[in-house]
Amino acid sequence: EKLRGGLFRVVMTREGDETISLRERSRRARDAGGDVLVSIHVNSIPRPDRRGVETYYLGPTDDPAIRRLASAENHSSGYSLSDFRGLLEEVYVGVRQSESRRLAESVQAELVASTRRLAPEAGDRGVKSAPFVVLIASEMPGILAEVSSVSHEEDARLLRDEAYREAIADALARGVRAYADARNLAGEG
Repeated sequence: EKLRGGLFRVVMTREGDETISLRERSRRARDAGGDVLVSIHVNSIPRPDRRGVETYYLGPTDDPAIRRLASAENHSSGYSLSDFRGLLEEVYVGVRQSESRRLAESVQAELVASTRRLAPEAGDRGVKSAPFVVLIASEMPGILAEVSSVSHEEDARLLRDEAYREAIADALARGVRAYADARNLAGEG
């Protein structure tokens, strides 16, 4: 709702708490003719003392923990290993990766600022690249935003608070708007 109207047309891949495959999410984004994909998630960090927001964009990673995370996330995608190779070859030759990074940086900055207003000790886990299939198969600049951590006791409590969830939604919208504004200004030069 924060982006609907004006310059933005928002298409949700789902409206309720239902399971939709990663392949289907990507298909819906492509079919809608989207300019960007924002995949919103709540993290579960193996160490319950860790918390914070992090935003991923499409790209390779040398981090073994991120590789395991992407592998686990991609496992039930319906894509074969050869499908991944073909999708990845298309991705890395274009500008999509750099546009995705710009979007991730914009959204992450807003998420950190917003969540720290309500939870000053909330962490900034950074902007990272990872080969998540939902980002690979979408064929558009995209991000996967981990907006909080359900495995952290205080974050889980905050997520039950409507004001906190609204702050996250506002931050996501501001980040997307800032990215779009920057792209529009760059196109005018």
